[in-house]
Amino acid sequence: MKRILTTIQEKANKILLLTILAGAITSCDSVLNYDEGDCSIEYCVKFKYDYNMEEVDVFAEQVRTVTLYAFDDNNNLVYQNTDEGEPLGEGNYSMKVDIDPSQYRLVVWAGLNDESFAVPLLYPNQAKIDELTVKTLRKQATRSTSEDEKDQYIVDNSLYSLWHGEVKKGPTTRSGRQQITNVSLVKNTNTIHISVVQVNQSNGPITKALTEKTFQCAIYDDNGYMNYDNSLLEDNLLTYKPYNTKTEVITTRAFSAENEPAKEYNGITCDLSVARLVEGQTPELTIKNSLTQEVLFHSSDLIKYFEEVDAEKYKNRNYSLQEYLDREDEYSIKIFVDEKLALIKTVIDVNDWIIQLNDIEL
Repeated sequence: MKRILTTIQEKANKILLLTILAGAITSCDSVLNYDEGDCSIEYCVKFKYDYNMEEVDVFAEQVRTVTLYAFDDNNNLVYQNTDEGEPLGEGNYSMKVDIDPSQYRLVVWAGLNDESFAVPLLYPNQAKIDELTVKTLRKQATRSTSEDEKDQYIVDNSLYSLWHGEVKKGPTTRSGRQQITNVSLVKNTNTIHISVVQVNQSNGPITKALTEKTFQCAIYDDNGYMNYDNSLLEDNLLTYKPYNTKTEVITTRAFSAENEPAKEYNGITCDLSVARLVEGQTPELTIKNSLTQEVLFHSSDLIKYFEEVDAEKYKNRNYSLQEYLDREDEYSIKIFVDEKLALIKTVIDVNDWIIQLNDIEL
């Protein structure tokens, strides 16, 4: 009888011990104060890039390197960390950090690549926030005939995609032991496709053919030097030149009647990669005849064309101009020439939106 009681007591003790252990494990996932006991918080930062025209988070599809900087109330750098590679492409990716990010000002640069951008090397407990800048790399021309800075500081490569994010003591969410701070990203880099499209208005023979070498184009803007908050710092005037030029068949409704479909024309397209477009800046576009250097087309402010697209094509979205410039990262500008390569001055096509040039001055 005594042996039976002892066996029962041993089993009861085991059950009690298992109950206590189960309770302790459960408490690690539910207790609010993780600083007490053996349970610890895992601090994480999760990134999102849905500030685009599709309004869909494509961080996992597009971003492959991300650097986080954390600053205290005195703007001192206290922590930084970089993650890169395929793990960023996993849908559940978050950056694990050694600080409580909700207590700091977080600045994020994603996509930094030393072939496109220069960023200073900063050290925690030494650097200040105003030292965190990003400069678009440029080539300096050995000679320039321009009296100003045009054609002196040249960007003629395809820039790596660059994103910026910032949050100051942001809100957090909890998931078990994880405390998560979210940071939304804005894309800075843009691709602009400049097309010269030949339209035979006389239906006669084309007397001057359009080739890849007929015209040359450039965009000018002093937008290549960015501060920690993504504002623009004083910079040289950059000359953006095509990194690719090709002949292609181009579709547009510029010369179609109201109920007619878009028509196809022969044309050339130049692809340019530019840094952040900012309201208040006045990026210029110039297209010249390569042989004579005669100006075919000049716009002193490309932003005004993009503003019309925002106001008309996307008016139902109620974007501000800067929001549209930040969400959009690919622009197409089609100008038209006739069979003699003379400019057709009545219309241009911007992102498949037809703009009458008597509405906006050249």
